Order: sequence, then structure tokens, then C-alpha cells
Amino acid sequence: MFVNENASLAAGDYAATQSGYVIGIDVGGTFTDAVCSDGQTTWRAKSPTNPARFSDGVMGACSMLAEHAGLTPAQLMRRVTRFGLGTTAVTNVLATRRGRTVGLLTTKGFENHLHAMRNHRDVREGWIEKFWMPVEPEAVRGIEERIDRAGEIIRPLVAGDLVAAAQDMITHNGVNALAVSFLWSFRNPAHEQQAVALLREHFPQIPVYSGADLHPIMREYERTTLAVLNAFAADALDGVEELEEQLRALGLQCPMLLLHSGGGAISAQEARQTPLALASSGPAAGSVAAGEVAMKVGLPDAICCDMGGTSIDVAVVTNGVPERRHTAELGGIVIGQSAIDVESVGAGGGSIAWIDDRGLLRVGPQSARATPGPVCYGRGGTEPTVTDAMVLLGYIDPELFNRGGMQLDVEGARAACARVGERLGMDAMAVAHGIREIALAEMSKAMRARISSGGLDTRRYGVIAFGGSGSLFATAMAKELDLPWVLTPALASVLSAYGAATADIRRERSRAVDQFLPLKNNDAYETLRELIERAEEDLAAQDVEPNSRSVHCEAEVRFHRQNASLTLTLEKEELDSQGLLQGFKDSYIRQFGASSITAKTPIELSTLRVTGIGKTIRAVLPQSLDQVEDANLVPISHRDVYLQPDAPTNVPVFAAADFRVGHRLSGPALVDVGDTTLWAPDGSVVELIAGGTLKTTIR
Repeated sequence: MFVNENASLAAGDYAATQSGYVIGIDVGGTFTDAVCSDGQTTWRAKSPTNPARFSDGVMGACSMLAEHAGLTPAQLMRRVTRFGLGTTAVTNVLATRRGRTVGLLTTKGFENHLHAMRNHRDVREGWIEKFWMPVEPEAVRGIEERIDRAGEIIRPLVAGDLVAAAQDMITHNGVNALAVSFLWSFRNPAHEQQAVALLREHFPQIPVYSGADLHPIMREYERTTLAVLNAFAADALDGVEELEEQLRALGLQCPMLLLHSGGGAISAQEARQTPLALASSGPAAGSVAAGEVAMKVGLPDAICCDMGGTSIDVAVVTNGVPERRHTAELGGIVIGQSAIDVESVGAGGGSIAWIDDRGLLRVGPQSARATPGPVCYGRGGTEPTVTDAMVLLGYIDPELFNRGGMQLDVEGARAACARVGERLGMDAMAVAHGIREIALAEMSKAMRARISSGGLDTRRYGVIAFGGSGSLFATAMAKELDLPWVLTPALASVLSAYGAATADIRRERSRAVDQFLPLKNNDAYETLRELIERAEEDLAAQDVEPNSRSVHCEAEVRFHRQNASLTLTLEKEELDSQGLLQGFKDSYIRQFGASSITAKTPIELSTLRVTGIGKTIRAVLPQSLDQVEDANLVPISHRDVYLQPDAPTNVPVFAAADFRVGHRLSGPALVDVGDTTLWAPDGSVVELIAGGTLKTTIR
């Protein structure tokens, strides 16, 4: 399956040149998306993902890119100057719960804190059960050591006891990965550092992860879960290294950059030190790319809707920057990791329709993924999916799917829907219509929850739709939620891959401070300077030139003993006590109202955070196309779409490639983008704006 797009690209300070190519890859659950740019032309490709060996999809996509660029794969790889990869390797390990056997070493007396379970509960057959935790209670050992809240050593660490405890877990519990997380280690990491050094010396074959090293911030639970999950996912990068060897054999000379959940890129070596950072990297990269699109078209506030074959991922972009959270949640487990705030719902193109015990039709979260895939793919799937329903209802053209690179089996989809309908007393079309409505309701619920929790003004925010299925559903969701517009970027179906080809190198350093404002000594100032130096060193280690480096400094400030804090940006990389005080009060009033301020409660600086940002060579978005005087746009065909299960509506179909600035069309209509389709509902208006982006105005 091969998709290409020749488009003029704007020159940029870090754009690729004719002498080199930039490649971005996003490995999804169903397809592996790829983007290649030489600074003047961009190409894109989709290849089926092999869940058992994701490198197959990557190599297949690279071969397609090389073919369209008129090169052999080896010729292309020798000329690649940047290779970015967003991978589901870590996500898959967590989803399947197949990782290393983890042992936890913690402070004696606190062995049970991890299994107190501040996570979600599972409901199974009416019973509430404790959620999965990647370390068994029997594989936890308490160590005789103690540091108090001020960082003073009360009870020294006994090296022999630590090594003996680790050996016991390895021998009797089959442990092959270790996590260390001691009480108050963020105040004084001496014992944790000593423990890690001893464990690596005595057990060099076993990976060891330290909570204080990964997340030197207050909140022992989040610090510990982060160390444990990193230990559990220690093998997840084995497939990445295998892929890198294959690419190097073809001639790749530049280092592979891996996308992380913060929307930036790190090297494979750095990823080994914190593999969990790669979880949800694809949606994060897509959100960063969506922010770039939002700024280019002058609509900087948007809700990102990334819908692929397995899930829909929702994020919020404000002023072109994706919103972040500093306590993430993975698979129901709360961890202390900074990430772009992406929420996922198991409702994608491959989501399977099924009937529950009450006899009701349900959709997802189970997915057909790439293997066997939807029934209409003809690869052995038997259960109807959202894609099957959309084909049967006429939203997807079975002859032109993926630019005609794949013929879809309409009758197979019809038969699958009919089998489900037999149990419900419904025909195939009614089942297909029900699948679409249920999937749409699940997606809208996720977006509505994000709007409510963020207090978003729906008059300001529109939707940026991307992923293979995003534009088929985003306009309907926007209409239901009273959102004013939807953007479909020129690279919508592969926008996360574009994000992989553009993401800056990002390294974050943070440290707890916990001092009242205004500051009484220089400790916080020294901490900020040290964090800036370490961030600069991180970028230098990645060979980022000094003139391509920058740092972004933040402070978390809160009322004394309050659980939550507000994040404030530090201007000019400096601490200003009075400025922080006033900035916190102003921000607090904006979010919670003037009556929420307590005049006598002390305000404290809880955490300092520095993010080092390194600019690298990157792809760029398409330039805007010329305006036309003739605003008439001629449809390429007409197609019956079943807006109701028993009554087709004949709607015009337009080609996205025919659009120029000044063209406008009114819904209902379909716009064929080649590797995705835009549905324009009744009353909407579609037009081309900056960067080859289609804007659908909802009325």
C-alpha cells in the first residue's frame, strides 16, 4: 500500500535540503505511517503494522518512500540526515502485561505502600478487584535505612543487607529487573545512589532503576511506580535496536531519534535509561504537529482528535502548545512522569462490534488491529468493525481506499454485520448504522469530558482532525458539541509521523524545593542554575550546537500543604520571589475566583523544572496554494451515503487535490484526501486555508 503526495514545502531554518532527507515514522496499532521530506517535496506512505515484529512495518514504509523518491532503500538511507521514530513498543508491553519480573527494594516498614492501590479498580463480572501492579507483594523487600524529611541520615544503609535481599528475590521470586525507591530519597538520594551502585556491581546482568534518579520530586507513590514500570518495560527497546541494526545495514548513518510522551525526541541510549518515556509517543508527536498547524493557520486554540485503527486520542492545544501534565497515568497506574496530556478511548477504525450479556450492541475497546484487521480488508477477520460499518454506509469508497492501493470487500463487511444483526433482530445496514452511532457517542463523550474538565470555551476552540479516520468523525462530533470549526491538515493521515520528523530534542530536569515565598536564602537560585547546567549538558551530549539550544524554566507554586500546585513560567531563566508570588495569585484567581484566595496561608515554591530544547534538522509544512478567481469546484463523482439505515442520500464527492484558496463547498459532501476522507455534514462549509489545510465551518 503506497501513498504519495508531491507538495511544495516552505524553506525553514532547520528544513532538510536537497542533499539530505528527513524521515518520520509512527508505528500504530493497525498501520505504520511514514513521512519523508527533502525540503522541497514531501512523500508519505502507510504500511501494515506487524504486532509481533513492528520493524516489518517500518521497513515496508521506508521501501515505499524510497520507491516514490526514485531511489533504492539503500540510496535513501545513505542520504537520511534525520530519522525519527514513534513506537508502540513500550505501550504494547504494558497493554499485554508481558515484561520483566520486577523486584522492589524500599525502606523497611513501607513495603505495602505500592499495593495500597491509589489506582483504578477493575470491575469483573460485578466484582471490584485490585488493579494490576507489575510487582508482586512477595517481590518487595524492606531495607534497614532511613532518611528524614530534612534529608538527614537517621539510619545508614547496610550494604550486605541490601545485596542479600536482592539475591533472595532473584533466587526465590525469579526477579530479573530491580527498582529502588526509598523514603525521602528526593531530599537526599545518597542511599538510593549507593544501593544502585551496589546492585549494578553485584548483578551486572540485571537492569536497575532508581525512583530518585527518574523523578526527584515529592510523592513517594508516583516515584516508586515510575521506577517499577521502567523496570518492567526494560526489554521493550529490544525491537527498536533490532530495527536500528537493519537500517544501519542499509546505510543509515545518523542516530535514530525516538519520540517520547513529552512530545520531544531522545536517543535510543537515553531511552534505555527510561523506557517508559516512550509510552504514547505517537499521539504526543501528533499533538505537537497539530499545534504547529494551528499556529500556521491562525487558529491557535484547538482540541486534537487523532483517530487511528485502535483508538481515538484527545489532547488540547492552547496558543499552539499542547497542554501537559506532570503526573501521568498509564494503564490505570499513576506515575510521576511529565507528558503531553493525551486521553485515549478504545474507539478506532478497527474497534470490534459485539453484543454484551444484556443483549446490547457495543463497540470496542477490543480492536482487530492489523492482524487480522477489519473484515473488509480480506485478511481473515470475521467480526465487524467501525471501518466495516463505514464502508457499508458509503462513507469510505472501497475502490479508492488508500489511493486505490487496497480494494475493500464490501460484501464481506455486509455479511459480518448481518451475523451480528441476526442476534439483535436487525439487518446489516441497521447494525452498521448502530456501530457508527455508538462509536461516535464514545468519541464525543471523550471530547466532552475533556472540554468540561478543562473549562474550555467552545466558542474559541475548534477541532484538528488527523489519523486515518479522524476526518470522518470529527465534523459530526464538532456539530454535536457546538464547536465552530474542524481543520484537516494536508498531512492529516500521517500527522504523527510528521511530528516524528519535526520534534525537537527535549530533556527535562526537575527538583523539589519546598521553600516559602519570598525566598529567604539562595538555595533555590543555586538549584535553578544547576538544573540549567544539567539540561545544557544533556543537549551537548546529543551533539546539539550551542546556537541551537534553549531552555524553558518553570516553577510549581502552591498554598502551603495544598495538594495541587500551579505551574508558572520563569522569564529570562531567573527567579523573582515577588514576581512568583504575584503571578501565583493572579493565576489562582483566574482559575478559581478571587474568593478562593486565603490571605494568611503561606505560599511555597514546591518544584523547579528546566526543559532543555535542541533544534535539529526537520521537515516543514506545505506552503499555501494560490488563490483562484473561479470559486466553483466540480465533484469527481457522487456516492450513496446512508445517513439513515434505510434511506441513502446521494452526496457529491470532491478531490482534496483540486482545492485552491477561494474554493468553497457546502455539505453534505465527501472530500477524498487519498488516504483519509473528510465528511462535511449538512450545513457545513469546506474551504482551503493556509498550508494546504481544509477548514470545515460548522453551522
